[in-house]
Amino acid sequence: MTDEASRVDGRDPVLETGPRLALCALMQGAEWVDFATARDMLRVSDSAVSKHSRTLEDAGYLEVRKGSVGRRARTWFRLTPAGHAALRGHLDWLARLRTALDAT
Repeated sequence: MTDEASRVDGRDPVLETGPRLALCALMQGAEWVDFATARDMLRVSDSAVSKHSRTLEDAGYLEVRKGSVGRRARTWFRLTPAGHAALRGHLDWLARLRTALDAT
């Protein structure tokens, strides 16, 4: 199945990695989420947050804002409209998969 065909039925290969799906789920109800909060909530390393956020940003699902608070550099994330749609579609696909498995 191609990536394009996967997205038609809601399945999104970009979101099939647990930390990426969790990062999107964390952000779906928030305006902006700071890097440290994402790291702590996901219980992953800084490098894992960086890697997965870059993949989501490259897919157009995540907007990244950099700035500072006092003298400390900070990074914030938020889902784009495409990210919200991808998350909703992927979760709907997972729900349909669960229903199909329960029916067997």
